[in-house]
Amino acid sequence: MVSATVSAAESRSAQRVAIRTFRPRRSTAAILVSTVTVLIAGVAAAEVIAVLVGSPLRVLPLQRVSESAASARWAGPELTVASAATATIGLYLLLTALIPGKASHMVLRTDDRDLVVGLSRQGLRRMVESAALEVDGVTGARARIRSRTVRVVVRAPEHTDVALRAGVESRVRERVLELAPARPVRVRARVRYVKGALR
Repeated sequence: MVSATVSAAESRSAQRVAIRTFRPRRSTAAILVSTVTVLIAGVAAAEVIAVLVGSPLRVLPLQRVSESAASARWAGPELTVASAATATIGLYLLLTALIPGKASHMVLRTDDRDLVVGLSRQGLRRMVESAALEVDGVTGARARIRSRTVRVVVRAPEHTDVALRAGVESRVRERVLELAPARPVRVRARVRYVKGALR
C-alpha cells in the first residue's frame, strides 16, 4: 500500500509515529507505588541498621521499633521468610512499573503521519482463524497472538496431506501481509489430526 508519491523518509516517519501511538504505556500508579515502596523500605532499613550499630539516623521516629529490633532474633526462619517475601513483592512491583504491558494492536502501515491504523489482537486472531479455515482439509482453527508471532493450531482429519501445515502458514502469512503490518510478523502453524472431520 505504499504510494509512489511517498518518499522513503516520509514512510519511515509515519511508521515511527504509528508505532509510538500504539506502544503500551507504563502505569503511572505502578511507577508511583514502586518508587514510594522502595524509598520507604530503604529509609527504614537504613534507620534500623544505624540503630543496631549504635548511631541512629533519626530520620524516622523509630525509637520503639529500634528497641524491639535490638532484642529481636535476626537469625530466625520467620524473619528470613518475611524478608524474602517483602523483597519479592517489592521487586515484582518495580518490574511491573518498568516493563510496558502487551501491545493491544498490530500497527499497520499508512505512510501518512496523520493517519495511524491498528488491528486489535482479537480482530487479528479472528482473521487468522478465518484464513486458516480456507485451506482445504482444515476443519477447525484456533489462533494465539504472542508479541509479533502468530501461532495457529488447526484440526484436520487423519491421513490429510502432510503439506497441510505449510499450506496453512502460507495462507495466513499471505492474509497478514495484505494488511501491511508496520513490523514483520512471524507465522507458525501446527496440525492436530483427529478422527473423521468433526469440528
